[in-house]
Amino acid sequence: MREALFVSNLPPDTPEDWLHDLFGQYGAVVSLTIDTEERTEQTYALVEMESEKAATKANRSLNGYTLGDYRLAISYPEPDFSRELTNRQRKTVQAIIDELEETDEVPLRQIEAIVLLCGGSFAEAILEEAQAIHAAGTMMTNDGTRQRTKGGIFFYLARYRMAQPVRRIVYSRKGKLPE
Repeated sequence: MREALFVSNLPPDTPEDWLHDLFGQYGAVVSLTIDTEERTEQTYALVEMESEKAATKANRSLNGYTLGDYRLAISYPEPDFSRELTNRQRKTVQAIIDELEETDEVPLRQIEAIVLLCGGSFAEAILEEAQAIHAAGTMMTNDGTRQRTKGGIFFYLARYRMAQPVRRIVYSRKGKLPE
């Protein structure tokens, strides 16, 4: 069901009608639910659009949209294993790999899974934010001893901005797709 979108990194006080109007610019909104993830206490929304075309248009247009101090991250709530990377997505994967200077097998597989399962616009928006944070030197490792690498920032930001089923594949399964 590619009509449904998982919208994360929302401000906690996001009004439902405002979000409805924002997504409504790209097609009819069939349903919209705002909730908070218990573990991270982050606000997210599930938005169901009238068609896959409307959902794709909203996804591409609104990924990275700034709302106050928050940048929206939009992906799909459930992984779709029937699709393969398009040529455009392959270029996105390669551009991210090049920018992050990743060479290890697991991060390469994880980047490919993020682009395949969350979409190229999701990954590009996360990369753009990671680049800005890295340039500002404002994200330290958990122990506070050093600045995170661009790749570390990218994976940190992406982790809690995707739906749990996708997160399990990217992080717990280290990007390995089910057979």
